[in-house]
Amino acid sequence: MNRFSFSLLVLLVLAGCGETYVEHQLTEYEYPNPIDTKSVPIDMPLTQPEYVFPKENITFSGKFKSSRINNAERMGKNSYRVLITPENAPINPSPWFAFKVWSDREKSIEVELEYRDGTHRYWPKLSRDGENWTRIDTTALEVTNEGKFAKMQLNVDSEPLWVSAQEIIDTDDIREWAEQYASVDDTEFGVFGESALGRELIHLDVKKGSTEGKEIIAVVSRQHPPEVTGNMAMIAFVEEIMSDSELSRNFRERYHLLVYPMLNPDGVDLGHWRHNFGGIDLNRDWAHYNQPEIRQVCEHIIAQANTAKAEVILGLDFHSTYNDIYYTIADSIQTVMPDFTNEWIANIEKHLEGFNANVSPSGITSPVSKNWFYNEFKAVGIVYEIGDDTPRDIIRKKGEISAREMMKLLLAR
Repeated sequence: MNRFSFSLLVLLVLAGCGETYVEHQLTEYEYPNPIDTKSVPIDMPLTQPEYVFPKENITFSGKFKSSRINNAERMGKNSYRVLITPENAPINPSPWFAFKVWSDREKSIEVELEYRDGTHRYWPKLSRDGENWTRIDTTALEVTNEGKFAKMQLNVDSEPLWVSAQEIIDTDDIREWAEQYASVDDTEFGVFGESALGRELIHLDVKKGSTEGKEIIAVVSRQHPPEVTGNMAMIAFVEEIMSDSELSRNFRERYHLLVYPMLNPDGVDLGHWRHNFGGIDLNRDWAHYNQPEIRQVCEHIIAQANTAKAEVILGLDFHSTYNDIYYTIADSIQTVMPDFTNEWIANIEKHLEGFNANVSPSGITSPVSKNWFYNEFKAVGIVYEIGDDTPRDIIRKKGEISAREMMKLLLAR
């Protein structure tokens, strides 16, 4: 073989190598400010009790999923105090409460919430069936002592009245939602693992035809139990992608969507403020995988990418906080889609009247989901926060518009 032929062969081999998919593997990452995510004790019963006051025939109950009531005591005639404490501390100030209350006859009662290791955050919601919710009237709530107490006026009768920090969306609700949409074309329901207490970790696989070589978008939600509004936005977002519109059909033809709608099922069903059963904030474990939920979701995403020989290009993690905000990767860090984030958010603003996006970019310095997507795949990572009190119709509209504008940008690539 002459020198020219040999050189040509080397070039061809190198070119071929450049097109070869390199498999990913679960990798541990070090950050400037490491966070210890090894399990720590929680101080919570696995089933919550009922508190009965026979003289006034009043009952407070925590016997349902996502409840949170740590104690109840009678303070005077038709006056009660309910204690709300977290699973452990220190903890993010997200004091979740949820209980039922009823009486043998119609009456008005005063219920004062007392918070430990936190202050009042969520405007109480009321329901008669656990599905349809209304905000308590502004005249019926008084917050005192710098948020350590919140006093409510409630009208009760023999039918249980649900009182909750936010609308309850528990593991049964999310599984029912996922199974319902699993019957839609191009969508499959699956279980990819289980939590520390053996609850199923579920996912939806949304695509048309073979996944071979199709770039992947991963959607994550409910790492933090009380963050219901983020879950609502995620549902609207995914439903738009699963819709029968021409845009959605074209998107499913070209891309592969992985949806993980309930990453912390133990924390959600136990009524935790923030943590999983291991007593850890899951969105700080995307580096050493000490918690089973994060280890398994990362393994599943990597396995899906390796099986299809396709890269993850976008990771969206839906959360809730006080106000709508996007936590993004700084522009100075080169992802596989350098212009995507700014264009996407700008397009959402154009189509959502009166919306001015609050964007907070940062470097890759902490073990959260958006940084894992970048470190593992050089993908765009975004933590998509929805405000606690964002109107529910706006949440749905924002989720739908966000999905449409994402699909348009990705199909234009």
